[in-house]
Amino acid sequence: MTTTHPGHPILLFLNTVGDDGKQRRENSFADPGALHRLLVDAGLAIADHPVPDRGQMQSLLILREAAYAVLSAIAASRTPDREEALMLETTIKAAVQDASLLFKPGRLGVSAGPLGGIHDRLALSLFDLLRADDLSRLRECARCTHLFIDHGRGPGRRWCAMTRCGNRAKAEAFRRRKRDNRA
Repeated sequence: MTTTHPGHPILLFLNTVGDDGKQRRENSFADPGALHRLLVDAGLAIADHPVPDRGQMQSLLILREAAYAVLSAIAASRTPDREEALMLETTIKAAVQDASLLFKPGRLGVSAGPLGGIHDRLALSLFDLLRADDLSRLRECARCTHLFIDHGRGPGRRWCAMTRCGNRAKAEAFRRRKRDNRA
């Protein structure tokens, strides 16, 4: 997991992949209980909700990968694939249909309804990100697949976290320059 907060709670869930490349083959959590604890800590799950079972885990991972595909396309200024976009639209509509409205000063929020579990809470958090003003600042790490909101003032972050990918990228570039200078 990155040591830098990605800027929105749903991105913590989308970044639960452990591989350093662009494959997204490994999970960064050991078991459903570890994922549940991460989601509780991020405010995306309720502690007294049950840990996801095998079927729910499969559904959560399908949601994670569809959301990643759509948000990765948005970060790259591409149009998302229709299949993933339609899957997210259907998921968000179902969660919103059962949602409760939260009236906050200057803002309307939505919360998972009484029947909504972790899946609905994730869908509603994704809906919140898609409506956020800073969605245009969504970036994907140049080294891995982690997504983050770039709140910096400079030319823009390139890595999800300096400790995860930035240091490695800089070390590789240094070694490459040294090798090129010797040749």
